[in-house]
Amino acid sequence: MTPSVKPANSVLVLPEKYYLDHFNEFITYTEVHCASLLSSPHIEFIQRFKQLQHNTQCMFVRAVNRKGSFIACSKMLSYEEIENCQQQLDALLEIRALRHVEKSDVSLLLGTLNKAQLVELLCAQNVLFKKSAPKAELLRLAKALTPSAVVQHEVCDDIKVKTFVNEWQYLLFLFFGNLKSALDKFSMRDLGVLKTRSKSKQQGPRFDDIEQAQSAFYFAQLQQQLATISEQELLVLAQNQAVQQSPVGIIANEYAAHFWYEIGCALFALDNDSAKTQALAFWRLSSHHKAQERLIRETYKLDKAQAKSTLEAILESPKDDELSLFAFDFYQRKFNQAKLSVRTQRLREHSTKLYIDEVYKDRVELGVKRYYETLSLPDEKCAMGEKNAVYQSEYTSERKEQPLKNSQELQNGQQSVEHTRVSHTQVYRTENRLFRALFGLTFWHELFNEAQRATGSEFDRTPRLIKENSLYQELEEQVEARLALFTQHHPHATTSHAMGYITQVASRHYGQPNGIFRWHSKMLEIIGVFLQHVDGQCVASHLRAMAKNYQGLKDGYPDLMVIEHQQLRFEEVKAPGDQLRANQLVSIEALQNAGFNVGVCQVEWRYNPQQPYVVVDVETTGGCKPGHRITEIGAVKVINGRVVDSWSSLINPERRVPHFITRLTGISNDMVEDAPLFCEVIDDLERFMQDCIFVAHNVNFDYGFFKLEYARLERSFSMPKLCTVREMRKYYPGSKSYSLGNLTKEYGLSLDNHHRALCDAQAAAELLIMVNEKKRHA
Repeated sequence: MTPSVKPANSVLVLPEKYYLDHFNEFITYTEVHCASLLSSPHIEFIQRFKQLQHNTQCMFVRAVNRKGSFIACSKMLSYEEIENCQQQLDALLEIRALRHVEKSDVSLLLGTLNKAQLVELLCAQNVLFKKSAPKAELLRLAKALTPSAVVQHEVCDDIKVKTFVNEWQYLLFLFFGNLKSALDKFSMRDLGVLKTRSKSKQQGPRFDDIEQAQSAFYFAQLQQQLATISEQELLVLAQNQAVQQSPVGIIANEYAAHFWYEIGCALFALDNDSAKTQALAFWRLSSHHKAQERLIRETYKLDKAQAKSTLEAILESPKDDELSLFAFDFYQRKFNQAKLSVRTQRLREHSTKLYIDEVYKDRVELGVKRYYETLSLPDEKCAMGEKNAVYQSEYTSERKEQPLKNSQELQNGQQSVEHTRVSHTQVYRTENRLFRALFGLTFWHELFNEAQRATGSEFDRTPRLIKENSLYQELEEQVEARLALFTQHHPHATTSHAMGYITQVASRHYGQPNGIFRWHSKMLEIIGVFLQHVDGQCVASHLRAMAKNYQGLKDGYPDLMVIEHQQLRFEEVKAPGDQLRANQLVSIEALQNAGFNVGVCQVEWRYNPQQPYVVVDVETTGGCKPGHRITEIGAVKVINGRVVDSWSSLINPERRVPHFITRLTGISNDMVEDAPLFCEVIDDLERFMQDCIFVAHNVNFDYGFFKLEYARLERSFSMPKLCTVREMRKYYPGSKSYSLGNLTKEYGLSLDNHHRALCDAQAAAELLIMVNEKKRHA
């Protein structure tokens, strides 16, 4: 039974013995759903707990929830809700749920002691050490002590050893499917911090039988052990033949593949030829594509013929797309003398080059998105259609399959206004979100309601068929029936019927955790636009490929979806120095095979004259602190080296304007008394600044005030920003002062009404134009 959560002063609080309720809920689930997966020690563990008195049960669960194999009894005596804590601990010792420290425990125990305990232990044995010695040195000295000396020391009197750690970890593994989760997730659920799936008949055991469960648990433990293992322990573990046993079941195979790959990497990193040989043996066992890649590379160094034979075998019977891509690439370069890798060749031969302002260095996808959107703006929003010949010939995309129209006009230096007007380009950031959401919503019923044992427990976000990559294998008929939504009307279906179904699923299940995609407000809008511009057969083809191999096609999707002249294409965006990753190339090729238009966009940082800038200046009641407010805003829009528009307004700061501010700016309380509030101009101002780079002299001051004002309205503010102080220092070095007043004097610029927002913004705009002129000729 789920424990109740009581509201207290609008704060959720848990019942006094919530941990016991959670433990009982956990045990009940285990007995109902996992009875066939329990061996005698696990059954005895549960029965031993049930036979305890109530208060002893509470102490038992408290001990269970303590991390590690050791507990300090002194820390277990402060639970006010448990009657006579010491008596309950004694009861746990009596039934051997806890025991005293033994010599065999010392090696592990020493690693759990704090510095003060290690010092106490060493002093008792008259070991010499520096007071300033780090804990690692103290631990090294302590490990040299005899186990009997450690056990007999009073430090160990307070420490007891759990006897049920392995049984407990196994039960947790059955419930959560991993070794990282614990019962604190129940508390997070009850407090509303963690959202879980509702309990249903489709929840059940993760494994078909106990052999599969124990095999998966064994390899999961081995993988976890690698994180903290010493070099000597690693070598001992590698010699253990049991770690090479064949895994049983899909989940165990996955854990084993990762373990063998990781232990191989750890061994190969040692300066030891024997260890490197062992590493190759572990990689041969692993089905992980990275293990196979490492194995082939190292085999090639030792035996080229063997490497060639292995590559040919992979290419003849491909099982993993990323491994097949690597095998083809490696084979071409090593045995067919290909000079370029598949990825490099793709970038060079099938890509578009765009020149984007360097202000987007940390947000390259946004820069490309705004580049395309700027090209399609109506004339009055884009410098009255002034796209000069230099810009059109040098800065537009060099897309071979879609050459720019009106090339003759461009050669003659004329404007290409018509091309701009009809574009109306729409650009969406999609990456993995589009196809994951489309896949999850399309097959929601099959994944969560149709499949047997759809999820293990309410805490499972990812359905079993996704984890096991077996959706199409188990539910082929149902999958094909669902794909018919995209194709049933005629060969080139409009997909409107599919969109209706997807909308219904989203409405019914919105917000439910699913482990496939994240819900967001524009998800259905993006899916709707996508389905309006594509062939239903293409959609069905790719969703079928995902159903057959979701793990191979769950990521690596292009960054942008671009709709230009009513034609849809995808673009993967690469900043200078970026390479196509293997998973990206796999997904791109899968989309192309399904019939989608996909390209790669290579970005170079260069001044783009068609990038709109909004140069802003704010006057305020004081410094950029939460207590101060804006009194005036001036904004100037610059495109292609010209001021094309301006916006300004006094703002009621809803507080007094200090006298020294009035003396500095000329803005008085009387002037702002009837001025609009920031909340009354925000929408108009936001439209004015749309798609622009935010520019100001000492930009963080003005930008900071905007963020504060937006935050007061519970809205977020985020724009790429540029500082004219920094830019002037870079492109016009040597000035004694880079204040706005000094720069305008030095370069003969107008500043008739300094410290009024629009005047200062206009002056800063002139500085920006000077900087961009330098960039244009750089």
